[in-house]
Amino acid sequence: MSNFFVKGHTSFVGQAGYNAHAQDFFTALSHITDLKLRNFTVGKSWKGLGSKNINGKYNDPHTGELYLNDYQRKLICEQTLYCNEDQIGYYGSGLCDYEVNDGLNYLKKYKENDIIEIILAETDHHYYYCLEKYKGFKIAYNVWESTLYEDKFFEQLKKFDQFWCASEWQKECIIKQGYPVDKIFVVPEAVDGNIFKPDYFDYELDLYKDNRFKFIIFGRWEYRKATKEIIETFLRTFKKDEPVDLIISVDNEFSPDNLKTTENRLNYFNLRDDRIKIVHFLDRENYIKFLQNGHVYLSCSRSEGWNLPLIESLACGTPSIYSNCSAQLEFAKGKGHPVRIIGEKPIPDGIGNYYEPDFQDLSKIMRDVYINYWKYKNKALKDSEIIRKDFSWNNSVQKALSILNNIVL
Repeated sequence: MSNFFVKGHTSFVGQAGYNAHAQDFFTALSHITDLKLRNFTVGKSWKGLGSKNINGKYNDPHTGELYLNDYQRKLICEQTLYCNEDQIGYYGSGLCDYEVNDGLNYLKKYKENDIIEIILAETDHHYYYCLEKYKGFKIAYNVWESTLYEDKFFEQLKKFDQFWCASEWQKECIIKQGYPVDKIFVVPEAVDGNIFKPDYFDYELDLYKDNRFKFIIFGRWEYRKATKEIIETFLRTFKKDEPVDLIISVDNEFSPDNLKTTENRLNYFNLRDDRIKIVHFLDRENYIKFLQNGHVYLSCSRSEGWNLPLIESLACGTPSIYSNCSAQLEFAKGKGHPVRIIGEKPIPDGIGNYYEPDFQDLSKIMRDVYINYWKYKNKALKDSEIIRKDFSWNNSVQKALSILNNIVL
């Protein structure tokens, strides 16, 4: 164990991309250094802080979140909520922190100068603006998809002692924007190769029992993900008499289009087709089965801060298509099937640029992978071994630890 204490500030509870990153990263890091977490989110099982233990502190309020194990839940030492009479601190926006699991006792073992605070949260999150709360060495760890940050948040990031990002691409972008070179480090995301690995469960999945070829998409329906364009390309590429389906799990109830459901979006854009199979939110176990058994994972986004479903698909040995740009090249370069990029475009109603894929090239690649499937499947199985070896969470936290060990506290 190290001689310093890491306190993470993050959205640990939940099943979205940032939640998964936080869970895997901080859990792995906790095995090699003392670590506790301040958590911002609650899950579907949330019923309040619950009862207090004999010391007057709250017991574990997240026992119903079954994707977390007992060890992970006990990493949480503080829960951020809107304030009431039990508040132990006020830090703006009506938010307070409540001690759970007696976790803050760990802090008493360390001097202020031995504490390293890592804020791993979404862009412009409340936690980045709590500098007065953080007593130790302060690290901002953020994953972003654009070539630029909004000025206000970028200036806030400069106030931290270090900035961590997930890829060399993001590092180059933020340096171009003016971040000090000596304060920025790459700590990549990763994949759990013990879970995401080649396996076959097609006999358990109803959508796979018809022996038709399956392209699969997982991710929110949004402009950045080019969801509409990918579906249009599929319908244009394959004729109705070909035994090819597209399975999509792309719900996005918070989309600004106000269409609410995937079914509504397909209807609105006139994309309804019997070959498109909609799958709503899957638990982790079934999500992995779909990745392992899909013939081809399909992604062609305009930019990615990492692309967890893509690395998970590659780890499963599934032939995978992706756009040849942004942070995903950190792990995908030389693997899978990259789609040509034709340039950059300003982000609609946003800051910076996204990349524009060549959807004609996407169509050609989809057809090629379909025709030559077993050739590419065999290569994908070899790529899986490389991904699971080189991009393990153990490797990720070892890179983090090497940076932490060089910090002069």
